[in-house]
Amino acid sequence: MGAFKKAHGGELKILYLSDSELENERKRAQDYPSLSLSVRQLCDIELLLNGAFSPLEGFMCKGDYTSVVDNMRLGDSTLWPIPITLDVDEVFSGKLETGSSIALKDGEGILIATMEIETIWTPDREDEAAKVFGTADKSHPGVNYLLDRTSPVYLGGKLKCIEAPVHYDFKHLRESPIELR
Repeated sequence: MGAFKKAHGGELKILYLSDSELENERKRAQDYPSLSLSVRQLCDIELLLNGAFSPLEGFMCKGDYTSVVDNMRLGDSTLWPIPITLDVDEVFSGKLETGSSIALKDGEGILIATMEIETIWTPDREDEAAKVFGTADKSHPGVNYLLDRTSPVYLGGKLKCIEAPVHYDFKHLRESPIELR
């Protein structure tokens, strides 16, 4: 019975495009600014795309981010304990505007997804650390990562999956939420 439970938020959000949409989005992505994802970002995007982070349909926009940091809830009041954000540097973000799209690639340059940018903002990461982790002390690994390894600008928007990230190890253990159900 456990495998048949509803997804968090009520619906499993799988962000893979249909075959008919896939080729068009791939072509459009050739003209988009491109971002190579870090290992951490690649993990987050995989969980977003396969529905493990349902009900999210992309990286959090500013409204959901603020609500999660302040109240541990998405804007629709769904319980959510930690922000899921896409951090970028000022140079990359300076080339973008809301309504534009970007191509998100893995470390080898393979197009994983596209994202339509809904919000661009510079968060107070020390405030985020204090509220999410209960401390701003860099000896905490989450705080350390947030303050020392993430970039200062966040992008939020919906994702469209072009290709799921490829894994060469532990394939027998890598099942998506839909496969587990």
